[in-house]
Amino acid sequence: MKRLSAALFSASALLAGSALVAQGPQPIPPLPPAPVPPQNPITPAKTILGKLLFWEEQMSTDNRVACGTCHTFEAGGGDLRRARHPGLDGIFGNADDKFGSPGIRRSDANNDYMPDGDFDLEVQVTGRATPTMITAAWFPELFWDGRAGRTFLDPATGQTSIPNGGALENQAIAPILAGNEMAHDARTWAQATTKLVAAQPMALATNLTPDMAAAIGGGESYPDLFQAAFGTPAITAERIAYALATYQRTLVADQTPWDRFNAGQQNALTQAQRRGLGVFTGPGRCAVCHSDALFSDGSYRNLGLRPIAEDNGRQGVTGRVQDRGKFKVPSLRNVGLRRSFMHDGRFQTLQQVVQFYAGRGGPFLDNKDPVLNQIGFPPPAGADLENFLRNALTDPRVTAGTFPFDRPTLRSEQLPPAGDIYGGPTVGTGAVLPRMIAGVPANVGNSQFKVGIHQARGGSLAALLVTPFQGLSVEFGATVLVDLGSSAVFFTPLGGAAGAPGAGYGTQQFPIPNDPGLAGLTAYTQWLVFDSGSAGGFAATEGARVDLF
Repeated sequence: MKRLSAALFSASALLAGSALVAQGPQPIPPLPPAPVPPQNPITPAKTILGKLLFWEEQMSTDNRVACGTCHTFEAGGGDLRRARHPGLDGIFGNADDKFGSPGIRRSDANNDYMPDGDFDLEVQVTGRATPTMITAAWFPELFWDGRAGRTFLDPATGQTSIPNGGALENQAIAPILAGNEMAHDARTWAQATTKLVAAQPMALATNLTPDMAAAIGGGESYPDLFQAAFGTPAITAERIAYALATYQRTLVADQTPWDRFNAGQQNALTQAQRRGLGVFTGPGRCAVCHSDALFSDGSYRNLGLRPIAEDNGRQGVTGRVQDRGKFKVPSLRNVGLRRSFMHDGRFQTLQQVVQFYAGRGGPFLDNKDPVLNQIGFPPPAGADLENFLRNALTDPRVTAGTFPFDRPTLRSEQLPPAGDIYGGPTVGTGAVLPRMIAGVPANVGNSQFKVGIHQARGGSLAALLVTPFQGLSVEFGATVLVDLGSSAVFFTPLGGAAGAPGAGYGTQQFPIPNDPGLAGLTAYTQWLVFDSGSAGGFAATEGARVDLF
């Protein structure tokens, strides 16, 4: 009986695809232009400023995170990376874990490293997966829960800047002050804008796109670029939001095979993709929520994926009990390029997603959307559906990284998270190895360059050695990886409970002067820890090479 049922489902999907071929395309209105609020019209100068800011790692406090770090075209506007968050219980490795985007290591209001309750001094991870930004301009609210609403208020004054249609402006600037994404704790807009005033545009990036290179080819500063875009050189949070939103409104991925098929090109889709379209609009019930040319109706749905207590989604914004556990229905454009699916990043492949829906969603029934109970298709139809999603909805310009979906190479893609580490640490109290943090890029003019240590003996004194030369010697049982004789020494009392193994942490900040003559120099650095619980009285981190540029 089950085999007969599966055969009938398969036949219906095939018939749907065959009928579609016989009748030709059933056109729907194409993707309309991105809505633009009249308070923030698109201009060329504002667009290129927004593009520069979007890919500018100096927008973050550690110079490692740009907007484009988590939103890359190679991942369909989402994140190429995927990292684990421990979920509500704070315990890694169990069912409530989530998979989000790596941000920055937590730092206090002075930009000194400090432990986080979940991540200690490792890189923090967002509690939800990063949505695509390519289609963001068409949604009236943004983020998975829609908390970036329609009305945009000037962050400096609290006055209404855009009464309706400002979701993209709201979304664009939220990460800049977020302590787990781009900011140290208690970062202010005055700090963020002051940093941009002094920053050399795109000083960290390489392989700039032609339009970016042309915009700063004459040595333009950010005040110059804001002058061109807004008429005065003032850098404000409102203007940053306007520029970022403007750039994103120009990212229109409307040249997919489906767009050509919808316009009447019968050969734009393969036979398998047409069958998949038949499943999409038929027994798969996908088009109920992923409708029209946006492939989303903008609604919020509960898929029964996880218990509502872990994340109540839209209810956390509206306060309405009927919104519990609901999350935004995303656009499926370029979904074939994405590396993470669902609000918690649970799935890594489209095949897993299709199987999830074939099983009529998740097992948690509280407020689960009833449309899921109407889904039914067998594995062969699922394969065609996956083919359609993966290939028919992908704009080839996004895949190839061609304009407007081109981008530079970021420094954080070249420098490992902890820095250019060499050698090994010397064990300390409790057999714990102290660790080096040297991942902040050492660009000339970086006022927030710093080097850190963690997993040392709590409350100890540490000495940071800085020298132009590597070395190798053993001092008081610790392996010293820099030339001790030429080292400058910076003593730092470590935080953490006194004597506690692995609880010690500290920071040394070294603002780098804006002196081009420093570019090309190399320093070697290592932490030594006065550790009475170690074999020889000292523990040590790895060494780190720091290249100034």
